[in-house]
Amino acid sequence: MQPYYAEIVGVAAAAASLYAAHAKTIIPLRAAAVIANGLAMGYSFMHGTYPTFVLNALLLPLNAWRLHQMISLIRGIDAAIASDMNVDWLLKYMRPKQYRAGDIMMERGEYATEAFYVVAGEVELVEINQSRSAGTFLGEIGLFTPNGRRTMTVRCKTDVQAATIAYDQIKELYFQNPQFGFRLLHLIVARLQSNAELAQAVSRSKA
Repeated sequence: MQPYYAEIVGVAAAAASLYAAHAKTIIPLRAAAVIANGLAMGYSFMHGTYPTFVLNALLLPLNAWRLHQMISLIRGIDAAIASDMNVDWLLKYMRPKQYRAGDIMMERGEYATEAFYVVAGEVELVEINQSRSAGTFLGEIGLFTPNGRRTMTVRCKTDVQAATIAYDQIKELYFQNPQFGFRLLHLIVARLQSNAELAQAVSRSKA
């Protein structure tokens, strides 16, 4: 009976692999790959094909880790949308960058290629005369403007420890999982709405 069960496991492993190849988004793909790796390990063990067993034993934790990363990313975005729109969950994909007081982090009208996260320090949004401190995500709007230009100037009021993420990497995360792009867009729209309301309040106070 063992060969019969082994073939069932083998067919299931092949079906999971085919599903993984067909999947268009990263979470179903990685989940199917984890299942395929586990089944392939069982099939290889039953048949004594140990090189294949070792290969899938190495691939299984890799696929499981990538699945965990993407699920954590989506949960982080959900938590940000539900709370204060903090984007600490994005730091693992970003590069550290340092600025001194008075430095221009980004300038209105310049071509935008990356977004910024303020890890420590304080910056000024020049056009609306407002300050932002640690936990602020900036520059993401340039990814969606028709001409790809910055819409606001940001100047460092103090020494700033920041982190940056290239638009190309944001696009890569989007293509890996369109759900990421949709939820990030939700977050950006919420920020735009908040900025617009703030700008109106500033305008009324000056009137």
